[in-house]
Order: sequence, then structure tokens, then C-alpha cells
Amino acid sequence: MYIEFICPPMPHMIVAGSSVFRAGDIHERRRMDQTFDLIIVEKGSLFLQEDEERYTLNKGDYLILTPDHLHRSFKPCTEDTYFNWLHFSTLGEYNVGTTMKQQNQRRMNRKKYYRRDDFSLFVSKTGHLEDHSLELFLHSMNSLVEVKINNFKREKKFLEAKVDFLESQQLFLSILSVISNKSTQSVTENLASQIYAYLASNAKQDFSLDHLATIFAYHKSYIIKIMKDNYQRTPSQIHTYFRLEEAKRLLKDTSLSIQKISEEVGYHDTAYFSKIFKKSLGMTPSLFRDHANK
Repeated sequence: MYIEFICPPMPHMIVAGSSVFRAGDIHERRRMDQTFDLIIVEKGSLFLQEDEERYTLNKGDYLILTPDHLHRSFKPCTEDTYFNWLHFSTLGEYNVGTTMKQQNQRRMNRKKYYRRDDFSLFVSKTGHLEDHSLELFLHSMNSLVEVKINNFKREKKFLEAKVDFLESQQLFLSILSVISNKSTQSVTENLASQIYAYLASNAKQDFSLDHLATIFAYHKSYIIKIMKDNYQRTPSQIHTYFRLEEAKRLLKDTSLSIQKISEEVGYHDTAYFSKIFKKSLGMTPSLFRDHANK
């Protein structure tokens, strides 16, 4: 699930803190009006629930709880748990959904010298950071901490700010940027894998980039880009690859004629099939069969 912030204005930080929970402790039950709560676990586990949705957070996991929803624990901590949290808000609009829309490319022209363009900042509602990213993330979070809660000592400390207001907002936006970049990467990888799976299961059908763009609701050039980024091939090349892999299997494992195999993998013109096969594998289908059966 993704949170889309319509900018400007940008989201802004309210306060950040750190908490230490003992085994058996639970997160408070609450609703926060117009305030988001970003939580990241450094050690241990948190068991949080937003309305009816449950989240188990372990080391490196983060979660953004959204405003005006009921937040609570669905299970006490099973071990000593250390986590950082950050409350933030936005004066602009935001949406919560399961997909990200493609951003329009920003292009400068004469009319835009004096016109503000809106844009969207997408962040994943929940995710995981590996050790290196987690270390950098926590370093920024620790620089912002103004509240320390320690249930072992039964204390809540309010600290002087370590950085000025402007720097604190810059650090906060850098934290959102880490999550935003991770979200964008995961979304493109997920979309690429969906397209890859679709091409694999529909290899026998004629290839159409227009059809792919319609099915997945993305521009053709964007589909080509993410497939090349993730698989080093264009969608058309991937489609051909799956056809030829099936053709190789049929040539090795069956006695079907070249013409029949051509039809089986989606080529109605045997001569064209042989041409594509030789261009890709450096030999004709017949020669490939001879070599495979030796």
C-alpha cells in the first residue's frame, strides 16, 4: 500500500522520538488527528494494528500509521524492543492506495517561469531497510529525537533540539526520500515482474506493445524502459526469448516437424521462424535438433 502526498506543500515534521519497550509492553491505543506516525524498529518486534489491518515489525521494518484511524497493539512485545518514531503532517492533500501512478516528466518552457506545477511524493506505507540503509536512516532519526521513552526506567525525557528547525525539516525530507526511492524501486520491479510473467504465459500470442500498454495502463516507452532496466531486454525480445525456449524444448524432446513446432510457438510462417531462430542461436532449427540428439 502506498501513501501519495500532493506537493506542494511538502509534508513537515512535528516531533521525533525513541522508545524502549520491555517484553510484555504494548503500544498505546489512540487516534491521531491529522498526524502521521512513522515507526522503525531497531531491535526486537512490535505488533501493531491500524483498524483491522495487522503489522508485525522486526529489525529494519518500518510502518507509517495514517491519521484518523485507530492504532493499537494486537499483541504484547515478546522481547525487549527499541524503536524510533516520527510524527509528521501535511497541509496538502494525500491519498492512500495500492498502486502508484506514473509521474509526468518535468519539462521547462516559457510558460513555467511563473507557474507552479504540482507533483506527487509516493512512499510505501510499510517496508524493510537492510543494515546499511537502516544505519543511515537511524542516524538521521537520532539527530531529530526530542523525546526519549524508556519503560525500563519508567521515564519520559524531553530533550533540547540537536539541530535547528530548517535542518530538522531537511533531515525529515531526506528520510522520506529514502522511503520514496525504495518505494519507486519496488513498484517498478513488481511491475516489470508482472509484465515478464504475462509475456511468459502469452508467448504463443502475437506480440503487441500497444496491448501491453493498455493492459498495464502505462506508456509504451515506460514499459520498455523498466523491462530493459530489470531484464536487459525489451518486451519484444523477452517475448521472442520465451518462444524460442519453447521451440528448443520441442526440438529436443519431440519428433514434431519444424513447421508444426513453428506453429506451436506462435509463428505461422516457418521460414520466418527459422530466420529468427538462426539469428538468435546461430544455427537453423534442424541443425539444433541434430546437435541436441547426438
